[in-house]
Amino acid sequence: MRKLVHTAVFAAGFAVASAMGASVYAADISPSLQSFGASNAISAYQLSATGVTGYALQPTVDAALDHSGARLADAAYGAPLMSSFATSTVLTPNLALDAGAGLDIASRFTNYAAAAPASPFLSAVSAPFLDLANGGRYSGVTFVPTSDVRVRLGTSVNSERLDSFHFGPAAPTGNLGFIYDASQTRSLLAGLSWDISGLLGVDLTGISSDRSGVPLGIANASIIAPKASTQALGVAAHVNIGQSWVTTASFSEGLTQLEQRPGLNTNLREQSYSIAVAKHGLFGDDTLGLSFSRPAPSMAGSLSTLMGSGDLPPLVVASAPSLALGRAATENDIQLGYVTNFLNGAVALQTNAAYQTNFQGQPGATSVSLLSRAKIKF
Repeated sequence: MRKLVHTAVFAAGFAVASAMGASVYAADISPSLQSFGASNAISAYQLSATGVTGYALQPTVDAALDHSGARLADAAYGAPLMSSFATSTVLTPNLALDAGAGLDIASRFTNYAAAAPASPFLSAVSAPFLDLANGGRYSGVTFVPTSDVRVRLGTSVNSERLDSFHFGPAAPTGNLGFIYDASQTRSLLAGLSWDISGLLGVDLTGISSDRSGVPLGIANASIIAPKASTQALGVAAHVNIGQSWVTTASFSEGLTQLEQRPGLNTNLREQSYSIAVAKHGLFGDDTLGLSFSRPAPSMAGSLSTLMGSGDLPPLVVASAPSLALGRAATENDIQLGYVTNFLNGAVALQTNAAYQTNFQGQPGATSVSLLSRAKIKF
């Protein structure tokens, strides 16, 4: 009987100690578990044309169907098609359920800090192919087996079904059947992050993305394949060099199959390199960054393409005939970006400057771009 009592007391003590240990362990790793849904500063992506595309598609459709320029101003300043949100629900001390919509998936998916600092770059420097999942509806999980190892799995769907639009009473909606499903992108994402030390970390990412249809609002759709399938892997190393200075070097490789028209497919195997230096908290809630990159030649989403196309979402395009023939030159991009937030992120300012050589694979072509924006949350 005494042994039984001792055993019960020991078991109870062990259970209490385990529970306390689990609570402490959960407290230690909860920032990583909740990081996907953590409030963060407005990034350069959210200030870019791609990040606010919901405001531009509505007037584009109104203009095409209603032919009424008077309604464009009202539509442009109306509510966005999809309000942005992000949330994380902790299920166990090691597992959390993530969800969101209208997000910069590329930066949020690879960030495991309690509060993500603002990104000064318009496109991801650590995992550029993850941009293909930006802006859609996301759901996934975060698994943290130890405090220095984190795993994320998720799926994103970005659909332009026109039943989410509101048309004027005079709009000829009888022809909507032809463009009801304008475009849809479905992506599966996976990521592994390992903090080797307090100064060095390594991230592995992968994405499988399928797009059907041509996105709305693209003026020149001749280079956009009606269907595309992309599989890509990426590896990035980031070094904290002290006083909020962070250096990131990355390499990504992707394989894309473009269906230019029925029975004719084009396979593109492309690589992307980048190195970036960022300083967080330069004058307050701000970030300054400088990057050098060699993007995938067919990956639309650089600063110049955003400036020229307005709302062109991240996707892979057959950008030049010389690319298919293997005669395209390697594009080099240098980008300087700055983004700052005021009033807890209610007001954000952004400036990006870029210099590109062999622009879009054209030998000898150069491009200089400057973009400045402001965003106010009401």
